[in-house]
Amino acid sequence: MSKEGFGICRLCGNFKEMSFEHIPPKSAFNDQFVVFQTMQNMLEGRGSQKFRRGIGKYSLCEDCNKKTGRWYGAAFVDWTRQGLEWFDKLGDKSLFILPYNIRPLRVVKQTLIMALAMCSERTLDYHAELRKFVLNREQKYIPPKYRVYVYFNGDGQPRFASDMVIVKADSGSGSYVEAEVALPPFGYCISKPIKNMKSLAEYQGLYDITWFGEYDYNDLVSVHLRLPARDTHEPFPLDYRSKEEVESHHKKIRK
Repeated sequence: MSKEGFGICRLCGNFKEMSFEHIPPKSAFNDQFVVFQTMQNMLEGRGSQKFRRGIGKYSLCEDCNKKTGRWYGAAFVDWTRQGLEWFDKLGDKSLFILPYNIRPLRVVKQTLIMALAMCSERTLDYHAELRKFVLNREQKYIPPKYRVYVYFNGDGQPRFASDMVIVKADSGSGSYVEAEVALPPFGYCISKPIKNMKSLAEYQGLYDITWFGEYDYNDLVSVHLRLPARDTHEPFPLDYRSKEEVESHHKKIRK
């Protein structure tokens, strides 16, 4: 960024004054002061980061922020509220198949916007096809190299991580994580499987909602989903160890 407050918008690609993009949207219960350690903080040896008005970044211009919020925001908030209602009733009982009345294309496009808003300016060309997809509200079918996953997130800290390769050698699985965002009731992972390897997100049992992109913009449908519950006690993407497993791991390191 050549000037404070200005930068390259992650959607339109123009150099403009940046606005604060809430990730997830502000109305999706992301409007509170929160302190937690992000992946970047940990890698740089820094402590927790303070988000004074909800989690997010200055990464979208005002025009793109308002336009996409108008197109997709209400549908995403409605989906989030339904998820919160189910989680409040059932907790982490992820074996239930539950109904949601949603506009799937709008939900998944807002999820992809979160990933784009988290990416660096250097990746704009790499994400050109995805940027075009979310900026055309009528366009269906997510570009094939991207996969979108969701899970119930009830225990642990928020997660705000992007641009990381994760490989689990013993399972032959791996993914390039474009972004993972977790804030109750849901966590989202937008990833790209590594060539000749199984998707690590699928290996971890996350629910693939890439098919939400097959609906039309105005479609309002009832879908039945069985979403897994996952903890996020560490800042790294695709790490869903329990609190006890994390504490045990840290004890071994300290010895």
